[in-house]
Amino acid sequence: MAPTNARSAAAKLWCSRGSVTGIKYGILFTIFMILIGCGADESPPELPDIEYRLVITDSIGVETGDPEYMLIWPVSLTHSPEGNIVFLDRMKHAAFMYTPDGEFIRTVGREGEGPGEFHMPSSLEFNSDGNLLIGDMYEIALFDSDYDLMSQMTWPHTAPYFINALNDGGFIGIQRIPRPEENRILWVSTLARWDGDYDPSVEYFSIEFEWRIDSDGIDHSSFRESSIYNCATSDGRVFYSQSSIDKFEIHGCEPDGTPFLHIVDENFHRVRKSEEELQAEMDAFNSLINRMSGGSPRQVNVKLDPYKHTVLGMFIDGEERIWVRLGCYPGIVFRVYDFSGEILFHAMVEYDGNPVDLNTWEITGDEHGFLAYNASYDQYQRIYMLELTGTE
Repeated sequence: MAPTNARSAAAKLWCSRGSVTGIKYGILFTIFMILIGCGADESPPELPDIEYRLVITDSIGVETGDPEYMLIWPVSLTHSPEGNIVFLDRMKHAAFMYTPDGEFIRTVGREGEGPGEFHMPSSLEFNSDGNLLIGDMYEIALFDSDYDLMSQMTWPHTAPYFINALNDGGFIGIQRIPRPEENRILWVSTLARWDGDYDPSVEYFSIEFEWRIDSDGIDHSSFRESSIYNCATSDGRVFYSQSSIDKFEIHGCEPDGTPFLHIVDENFHRVRKSEEELQAEMDAFNSLINRMSGGSPRQVNVKLDPYKHTVLGMFIDGEERIWVRLGCYPGIVFRVYDFSGEILFHAMVEYDGNPVDLNTWEITGDEHGFLAYNASYDQYQRIYMLELTGTE
């Protein structure tokens, strides 16, 4: 069970097998301990002490009406250097910009194959010069502070995504490349730094996994450890965590790749998703497939992973704190660290509805505040503005 005291040190939990003289009884005792001990409890742990709450203060988006406010598929969200709200809409193939109060300003980009045009945009980020980077499936475009196209790089494979722009002109991202083999496809995901070339200048972490599709459909459990959650400072320090259902680890690297931080909390155990959560996940998956097929109903067999990830994301706020989203709790709970790995506090999104609704939310924050969107495809989309408040 996760610790209820936010500042308690992570303790290694050992399950004693006891001392049994007979081989038969030793085997039986070992099986017994595996079945009912050593983390067999798969229910959600008790919430930690929540010292701050993220409260929704306003939103952008309508179900019908002005097209500039009809959001379809948000995939990336940030603030401009001036504090304007900017999000990337994959289905509209453009970035949309609004004032802090939610008034529409302009779009950047459009659908197409030419310069400054996008097919399947995935991420956006501003650098310290106020220039905007937008990543597409095979390209990354750079716009100046007036949002005129400056340059565009095209990759022979998929372009890096989850971009973090750096002060010196480079960027951090993740690149996922397929490696076909006989009767299967292996994928290699690499967290790295790029400095103006197609090849990364520094590789921080890489994982290889197989995407299995058999007669029973897509097995999500087969790539439960295939995601890399990451964030970076503007001077190039990188933090990341590999997705897992029973391990909690955060790594920190200097810009050159030298490790400087390793956070381990062994008090986490596997937490099984509820039937309601699994059904909501299946509904969201089917809605995504239908949307990608142009609205025509399609049947895709899928086997969902029955367990939750320990970590579901991370970002760095305007005070150089690492916000790590914990996946084992109902709703949205963050554990917030400083750069030395000390736990500062826990925060939770205040929400009056069903906590299952929040499973598809994405949240980020910076010096201008906190933003969120619901990645569910079953309802009209909105961008949410949030404020951090104390619980007392």
